Amino acid sequence: MKKIKAFEKLEFYDDFMFGLVMQDKNLCRDVLECLLGIKIRHLEYAEPQKDFKPLYTAHGIRLDVYVRDGNTVYDVEIQNRNEHDMGKRTRYYQSMMDADSLLKGHVYSELKKIVIVFLCRFDPFKKGIPWYTVTRICHEDASVNLADAAKDIIFNCTAYEKVVNFEQRALLKFIQTGCAESDLTRRLNDMVEKQKKIEANKKLYFTWSLHDYDVKNEGIRIGRREGRKSGRKEGIEANKLENARKLLAMKLLTHEQISEAVGLPLEKIEELALEINSAK
Repeated sequence: MKKIKAFEKLEFYDDFMFGLVMQDKNLCRDVLECLLGIKIRHLEYAEPQKDFKPLYTAHGIRLDVYVRDGNTVYDVEIQNRNEHDMGKRTRYYQSMMDADSLLKGHVYSELKKIVIVFLCRFDPFKKGIPWYTVTRICHEDASVNLADAAKDIIFNCTAYEKVVNFEQRALLKFIQTGCAESDLTRRLNDMVEKQKKIEANKKLYFTWSLHDYDVKNEGIRIGRREGRKSGRKEGIEANKLENARKLLAMKLLTHEQISEAVGLPLEKIEELALEINSAK
């Protein structure tokens, strides 16, 4: 099993902490306004928040921060590794956001304006510029406006020194290095430290990390073992049991939380707990 980064060592740029901190509406609004140089009138989360739901999930994708301001929807993503799929990733995210809107009964003309923001801790296109703003254009005549109301803004945080505006430069530097030099970045850093002191967040982090690990690796196992269904199922079940035992040994989560995290019935988790206790 891949080693999980210690909760106490999480930074703002780590996926879980990023989603957690950006649930603060004031901070989320201030980050968007700083990055995009705009004023947001009324920020609201596009998905209802139940218990701990900083992540919007649909059909195998997870949007880090999914918010809206009037007729504009923003998706803000943090990217720590270059997966070399930026173009198709933004294309798919946009399609899922549009599909979500249409499934709610909207027609094409009612689709909201979409702004997808990627905060990359690497230069995805190796041009050395701080950000790349991408829209659909007509190659034959750039004056032709498709008016699809969609825009991708991909930030290259490694180039923060080239940003003229102090607030923007400080924010990109904070994302890249963790060094807080502005009022906003100090507030973000304070919120990170505040979240680390909440014990419930630590438990949820382990649940989130384990689920994330299983989703990624189940896809790898399926790809490698196509056509061997029985063996694949056995491997997945064995991995779930192993993960459940590890979480039981940590004594951080309830049996119900472990059951949900690993995808095993509560009865099986209780059975494993009895086995562990009897072996002591």
